[in-house]
Amino acid sequence: DSFVGDLRYAGTRNFVGKNMYGSLNGVYLHPDAAKSLIEAQKALKKIDVNYSIIIYDAARPRSVQRTMWNAVKGTSDAQYVARPERGGCHNYGVAVDVGLAYAGKPVDMGSSFDDFTEKAHITAEETLVKQGKISREALKNRRLLRRVMTEAGYKTYRREWWHFERYRVKY
Repeated sequence: DSFVGDLRYAGTRNFVGKNMYGSLNGVYLHPDAAKSLIEAQKALKKIDVNYSIIIYDAARPRSVQRTMWNAVKGTSDAQYVARPERGGCHNYGVAVDVGLAYAGKPVDMGSSFDDFTEKAHITAEETLVKQGKISREALKNRRLLRRVMTEAGYKTYRREWWHFERYRVKY
C-alpha cells in the first residue's frame, strides 16, 4: 500500500535543475491533507493493487518557493509558480504534486511533471488528444488520478495535471 517517492526538488530532475531540498527524504503535509492522500491511495488500490500514487512534492519552504520564482520571473513560465511573498498551498502543507505508477513504474500522463506547456493543462484534454499532443491512455490515467484525489477531498489546478490542493483543513 505504499506510495512511490520521487521528490523532484530533492534532486536535479526539475525545472530549476538543482537540488533545493538537500538531503530531505520525507514528505510533509498538513495532517488533514495527509489523511486525504492516504484515502486516495486506498481507493486506487481497490481499483487495481498494482497502482500507486507517485509523490513529486508536498510541503515546500518559502525559501524554495523563492528559488523557483527567481528561476521564472519575467518569463511566460511565471504563471506556473506562486510568488514567494504571498506563497501558495504548498507552503502551508495543503498541496501535493502526484502522478500514477503501475507496478512501480510511472504511467503515461501526457507530459512530464513540471511541464510548463498546454500539455499539462486539464481544461482541454480531449482537444489535446485530438491534436495528438497527449495520448488517449494519458487522458485515461489523468482521469483516474483526478477521480481518486477529488473523491478524497482534493481540488484540481487547471494548469497542472499533477497538482492537487486540500483547502478545508482544521488548524
